[in-house]
Amino acid sequence: MFAAIDNPSFQAFPWLGLLLWAAFAAAAAACTSATRWVHATGQTLEIPHADRWAVAVAACGLALLGGFLAAGPIAIPVAAAAAAAALVGFVRKRDAVVPESRRFLSRGGMANIAAEVRAASKRATERQRAEKQPAPTLAERLKALIGGLGKAKAKRGDPAAAEGVATAADNGVFTFLKKDGTPAIATDDPEAMSDNVRNSRKMLMAAMRAEATDIHLEPQEQQYFVRFRIDGVLQDIDKMPIQEGRGVMSTLKVLSDMNIAERRRPQDGTFAATLDAAKYDIRAASTPTSYGEKMVLRLLQSSGGVMKSGLDSIGLRPQVLKRLNEIIHKPYGMFLVVGPTGSGKTTTVYASLSEIDAHKHNITTIEDPVEYRLENITQIAVNSQAEVSFAKILRSVLRQDPDVLLVGEIRDKETAEIACQAALTGHFVFSTLHANDTVATITRLLDLGLDPTLIQTAVTAVLGQRLARKLCEKCKQKCDPPPGLLKKFKLRDGEIGHIYREKGCEHCRGTGFKGRMGIHELLVMNDGIRDLISDQPVVGDLKKAAIKSGTQTLQIDGLMKVIKGQTSVSEILRVTT
Repeated sequence: MFAAIDNPSFQAFPWLGLLLWAAFAAAAAACTSATRWVHATGQTLEIPHADRWAVAVAACGLALLGGFLAAGPIAIPVAAAAAAAALVGFVRKRDAVVPESRRFLSRGGMANIAAEVRAASKRATERQRAEKQPAPTLAERLKALIGGLGKAKAKRGDPAAAEGVATAADNGVFTFLKKDGTPAIATDDPEAMSDNVRNSRKMLMAAMRAEATDIHLEPQEQQYFVRFRIDGVLQDIDKMPIQEGRGVMSTLKVLSDMNIAERRRPQDGTFAATLDAAKYDIRAASTPTSYGEKMVLRLLQSSGGVMKSGLDSIGLRPQVLKRLNEIIHKPYGMFLVVGPTGSGKTTTVYASLSEIDAHKHNITTIEDPVEYRLENITQIAVNSQAEVSFAKILRSVLRQDPDVLLVGEIRDKETAEIACQAALTGHFVFSTLHANDTVATITRLLDLGLDPTLIQTAVTAVLGQRLARKLCEKCKQKCDPPPGLLKKFKLRDGEIGHIYREKGCEHCRGTGFKGRMGIHELLVMNDGIRDLISDQPVVGDLKKAAIKSGTQTLQIDGLMKVIKGQTSVSEILRVTT
């Protein structure tokens, strides 16, 4: 009555093959995710050799692919076991650098793993939301920059500390100060500040956290560029709309006691700021350009820094340090520090002064302007507008019974002559001069019109200086020394195993360098060098006499630091050629 209906049969469907391919796909996806997690966690926590663990897990994934195609299903459990072993090894390294409450291989390990997964999911969601948001404001961008710098300075292996530093960097105790040290802004609460003040505050905090020495605000047609000088090199940090930039400029001009309505003439001013326990004196200089006013801020950590640590901290070789300590403790003479602008001359002179007992000596400084505040030392600022020059102050100070004098810079013949005469009449004089190296200092003094006899008798020693960037300890790479380096030191192949070069990582913001150090060239006057000083000295003969007396050139000193692994050949060539 009814026709027979055949039920469908699935016996011929390849269920086993489908399940095996699904297992393979799941194992491959797990290996890929594990590799990414190992790499990201290793970078965040700065775990040694984290990349090797990531490569090991990735290798298990590749072995899974090859093994599955060649040997079949047996490869899946074998590769999974190998990947699990690599993961356990990495997790042990991870647990060693995180707090006990965040460890995976512990009694609460499963809960910690679940928390890690939830946090990763939340970060992914926030990234997706951020992609849909409009372009961030300057304040938001600088907040992110400050946070990144804070994380880079967090203690190794403590993610909680890293996250805390990012928040503390943004909410640090920051105060604008006037010249007299009183607060320049009525409130320290960022929420109660205007947008212009808040943006200025965040920009300065970012620069201080990055240990920048200068901030450049450069106008273009539609926007302002923000650039920081970090380790002596300008780096583009951000840009902001032209109106926002003008608001920041106006705020900084008010803080610096500049005329806010004057935009056609250059202006100078100063103010100060404190960030946590550190105080910064900030020199501001504005100048008109075709697109509007440009401003450069010089940040000086007046609370000391390297200067308070003395000569031991500026990178002098032991032999140079010993000779320099002998020189600066002489009862009379002149010590000159020479180099181009930004080579650390003032810091070296201050570090030298800090080696002298201020309680037993009357020490007076004449500066333009006073950059660091020193205890028990009389510091006098040059005032060009009142026609109070280095030379006028120096004449007056010589009647104040000084033992040690610091003349901030020798700029003209009159200052040079008075300083040399002071060195010949029982005073020890420190000063700086713009010259390329120690031998060029002699010709530079002659160009100023100084009598050769005065140079011969007054100058005791000259220190030439440059600042070279130090290699980042977290990413520097080994490499073979170039033949030219071996030839320079008359070394045979293999006598130096390896040197280092820059690479770049998150810690050094991709530059390959972190921090700076000095390279030096010390010339101590002797009879042989003095005999060669005349109205028109032969520079080649002066160099030969200096080398014969033990002077090692700036480049030689730099290459010695290359051999020690402190910097790279390219960096030394950059600062010495």
